[in-house]
Amino acid sequence: MGKNRILIVDDEKDLVDLLVFRLRRKGYEVDFALNAEDAVPLIHEHYYDLAIYDIRLPKMNGIALLKETKKIQSEIQVIMLTGHGTIETAIEAIRQGAFDYITKPYNLSELEMALEKAIENKTLKEKNDSMKKIIKQQHSFQIIGQNSKLRSLLELTERIADSDVPVLIEGESGTGKDLFAKALHYWSIRREEPFVAINSGALPEQLLESELFGHVKGAFTGANQDKKGLVEAANGGTLFLDELGEMPLSLQVKLLRFLESGEFRRIGEVRERKVKVRTITATNRHLDEEVAKGNFREDLYYRLNVVKITIPPLRDRMDDLPLLVKHFLKAGKTLDAKALKALQSYDFPGNVRELHHLLERGMLLSTGNIIEASDLLLQAADKSNSKETHAALCSLEQLEKEHIKKVLAELNWNKTKAAEVLGVSVRNLYRKIEQYQLKAM
Repeated sequence: MGKNRILIVDDEKDLVDLLVFRLRRKGYEVDFALNAEDAVPLIHEHYYDLAIYDIRLPKMNGIALLKETKKIQSEIQVIMLTGHGTIETAIEAIRQGAFDYITKPYNLSELEMALEKAIENKTLKEKNDSMKKIIKQQHSFQIIGQNSKLRSLLELTERIADSDVPVLIEGESGTGKDLFAKALHYWSIRREEPFVAINSGALPEQLLESELFGHVKGAFTGANQDKKGLVEAANGGTLFLDELGEMPLSLQVKLLRFLESGEFRRIGEVRERKVKVRTITATNRHLDEEVAKGNFREDLYYRLNVVKITIPPLRDRMDDLPLLVKHFLKAGKTLDAKALKALQSYDFPGNVRELHHLLERGMLLSTGNIIEASDLLLQAADKSNSKETHAALCSLEQLEKEHIKKVLAELNWNKTKAAEVLGVSVRNLYRKIEQYQLKAM
């Protein structure tokens, strides 16, 4: 987990210097300003987890700064500093979205405790929001299409849904492997039990093992309490391992043992635990080729590959394009003939996910109810995917930088809309802007 970033705004320079020194020693990343006017550009430029504002500031006061901050970064947790004579103003700050207030004079330990509570509150809110989103996604999914290959796969999925056998789902990125995994669960007798998913390529090896199997207190640095793993959380239901081809070889051994016996150990624990789960795995790689290269264990591959579902790329089922477009477009929005023709002639390296993002982009950029071809920005996508252009020879990092830069420019640097178009969180977008040192022209 990265350091929490704090913005301090107070016109008492000596107090600010002391706070910056103390909080940096505590491991926070800290920026500061001596007035609200200097703080606003910082809030536009950087993502902050926390902020400390003095209510009495020259010109724009702390309440006005709080209101402006919440317009730019609604998730930020703000603590207000107030004198004894301005308690009513502090209460007004709470009504305007401040997390807490502290009266001056205060001791640093009191402020640090308030910061810790603000972090806990923010973390809990993010978890709750994430859980709500996950639950909504899990119970409201659709697999759109009438293509014969797709219908055959759906029939197979329905036939094997109640079985306990492992299922391996292969397909390019964006084809909908997670949707088929959900179908295998929610169309089965396990539908009332947990559906637990983890991306095997998103975490370092030790963290991935801890997420899967859990750990006991003291097992490693930072293990401050016992933690239940996802295999336990999925007991009685379905464990979905996405991007399995990214899993380290050393962890593949432990996964094989778990699949064969249902038994596992938390990191740092001696005793065996046992659960019963149905395992579904997915990968955008060809695992048989990875086995031949020595990147994936052959015995694990055969253990997982009892039933294999291979999802066709969108370019192989373009007859489903009109149905998918209709599904993704919001009410009142339509494509003009040229836009539809442009989509029909596009190769879709990112498959259905890319189509979704292209249409979201078109809906945001279109000025009326008709989405034109230019609103989809397909020309840039075509160039970046052409082997005959310089863009194809660029690094992935450079391509990402240029794409983010273009989307921000098209949306007049509206970071919220840009994050929606790019399919990332606003926080992640702020980090990318800092990483690539992007600035509005």
